[in-house]
Amino acid sequence: MNRNLILIIMLIVSTTFGCKKSDDDRVRPVSLSLSIQAIEGDISFDVSKTVVKITNRTTDAAYSATESSTGKVVFASITPGSYDVSAVLVVSAQEYTQKTGIYTEEEVTFNGALDRLDVSADTEQQLNLVIGKVGNWVFKQIYYAGSDVTRGTTFRDQFLEIYNNSNTVMYADSLYIGQVEGKNNNNSGPYFLSGSNQYDWSQSLGITVGTGLDANKDYVYANTVFMVPSDGTGKKYPVQPGQSIIIAATAVDHTASYADNNNTNVNITDPNLTVNLSKADFETNLVAYLGGTPYKYDIDNPNVPNMDVTYFISGNDMVLKANGRDAFILFKANQNLPAVKSLPTVATPDQREITAATKKLLQIPVSYIDDAVEVMHPTESQRIPKRLPAALDAVRTFVPAGQYSSQSLVRKTLKTVNGRRILKDTNNSSEDFGYLNKADASKSGSSFID
Repeated sequence: MNRNLILIIMLIVSTTFGCKKSDDDRVRPVSLSLSIQAIEGDISFDVSKTVVKITNRTTDAAYSATESSTGKVVFASITPGSYDVSAVLVVSAQEYTQKTGIYTEEEVTFNGALDRLDVSADTEQQLNLVIGKVGNWVFKQIYYAGSDVTRGTTFRDQFLEIYNNSNTVMYADSLYIGQVEGKNNNNSGPYFLSGSNQYDWSQSLGITVGTGLDANKDYVYANTVFMVPSDGTGKKYPVQPGQSIIIAATAVDHTASYADNNNTNVNITDPNLTVNLSKADFETNLVAYLGGTPYKYDIDNPNVPNMDVTYFISGNDMVLKANGRDAFILFKANQNLPAVKSLPTVATPDQREITAATKKLLQIPVSYIDDAVEVMHPTESQRIPKRLPAALDAVRTFVPAGQYSSQSLVRKTLKTVNGRRILKDTNNSSEDFGYLNKADASKSGSSFID
């Protein structure tokens, strides 16, 4: 046989078998079946209008489906991988009142979430929806990203804006804000929860929990807590319906140059990147609390009241994590709550020996908390385990341009009643918040998102 003909035949055979092998090696689609339940106490709700979204953590491909009447949502043909799952069910005020006997004028939202669900083969999974806690105090604006390192102020211009979302005057006296501790890597191990790789707080040495409560679902663990001061009347700081207060890390005009605590000039190259916080309602100043040499950037504005320092583990100022690895809580002290300073403290569960130098976290019951928001890094590969339970915040959110971008998170307006904005609060931050390209501390219409 002609030698060239033999080579041609061999090439055809090789190509044929090569194609066959490629076909066999193609990724076969898999299915994900989610069984949905929405229960409050012993009352079950109709889940037929539950909207479920799944997102492939590698490709960012997202799929949505609505449960019909079977109690299941099935994604029949998806690429194998790791998925984040979120679900939202909106129950009418009428249905909620009829079923529970608890009167409400607003819709009630149930949320459910699963992080890092492995769907490498056909998978069936239970997804329980929980009712979110809804409070009258809510975070309106969270400016954690800070501004440009060289042309702006880095983290020094950060602030939180707290909003009265009710229809009555409320008082900010003894209002607490805090930052929640969590694990800052995705490593697995014996003291971490399977699947999420977050701390398993039930394994913390010496921890105690209330009867029937769960250390991971019914508590959060704070590394920083500040309180709006009170004169004892509880009515020193009124906040009208639809109004807010701003709590600044440092209440100075960050758009202009100023002298730090070392009497060194702090120059701002581009004032358009930052904000004027000299008229904030409160600031967090730790100079007196820490004693010793003041941190150079923790300037005390004598015209702005200082927050009381309730609990503070480390550092020299309130610093919101600009990379998005943070979670924030908000709650109001009242006569029905034990003194916050008397709450127990625990170490992270991977600390297997407690000494005087061990850093501990303040163990705060979820039942205390009026509002909570968790943020995350905009890039999937940089995200760490979720630290808030679903009842407080089912799905995290972020500013898309990331750290030092001048962007801030702003809670969306749900509706306007007689000129008063009612802000959206479903306890799903990915749905409740949008963002501003530049933080806005004016409290004016420009600081809202419709």
